[in-house]
Amino acid sequence: MDIDSDRFGMHTAWKPYRVVRSVEEAADRHYSFIICAFKCIPEIITTPALLSPLLSKLAADPPQNTTTFVLLQNGIGIEDDLQAALANIDAPTVLISGCCWVDTTAMDAGKKIAQHGNERLVLGYHLAPDRRTELCESAAKQSLDRLCELLRMAGGNVEAATDVDIARWRKVLWNASFSTLCTLTRAHVGDVLALETSRAALKEIMFEVLSVARASLPPSPAVEEILADKVVDEIIAHENPHSIFRPSMLVDLDCGRPVEVEAIVGGVLRRAKAKGVGTPRLDLIYAGLSVMQSKLIKRS
Repeated sequence: MDIDSDRFGMHTAWKPYRVVRSVEEAADRHYSFIICAFKCIPEIITTPALLSPLLSKLAADPPQNTTTFVLLQNGIGIEDDLQAALANIDAPTVLISGCCWVDTTAMDAGKKIAQHGNERLVLGYHLAPDRRTELCESAAKQSLDRLCELLRMAGGNVEAATDVDIARWRKVLWNASFSTLCTLTRAHVGDVLALETSRAALKEIMFEVLSVARASLPPSPAVEEILADKVVDEIIAHENPHSIFRPSMLVDLDCGRPVEVEAIVGGVLRRAKAKGVGTPRLDLIYAGLSVMQSKLIKRS
């Protein structure tokens, strides 16, 4: 694989030290970190189901050292089912998730990766309600710090979040608005920003997401600052009005692949329902994307 990266430079014919054909083949040993960079599409397969050989290995032969699962995925609540699965395994585990802000494109049928502009990774740990102890939090923090250290040693731009849930809601503001509207209209970001009507729609969608986020998260100064209404205008202002960027959800649609409708929109709607927050715009987006998703799954 060739890599052309603003941050990491040019690398020709890069090869990983080990490649396996399946998760089953990878489950021949224990790991310190299991990094999951696949998209969360539970309509096809849930994360615990996909990782089941590794989870079975942990359950049957518990290691003494901590195994840390890292979910580099979009969406809200993407950690829930894996967290529930890990609760049934008597082995030391930590669950981390990350928000990736990186502009990358796979080219030449995946033989080349181009990365230009933004490259930022925000990581944080999740604690199950029954594991909110000082010991569990200490182990989680150690795993998070070690992972950040390793990525920084490789030149990555990594940030350890004090509260990863807040970070995930901040990321889904963009995904639930720009990604979904671009996908439904099959337009790039600049097209959506070009019209006052679509710009207004973006803002209203983000305001709905903010309402759900603030109802779902415990009140805190961080929530008030990071998820304040003003962030909507900041997100709009940050975007290049002439951008030809196509969100990955749209790219998946163009390629006939299932999209992250459940992770990005469904996750928000489930939180909204639990808190009694109205989301008429997101409901419509979810309905439209669900129709597309049904067709994509039938074809795949």
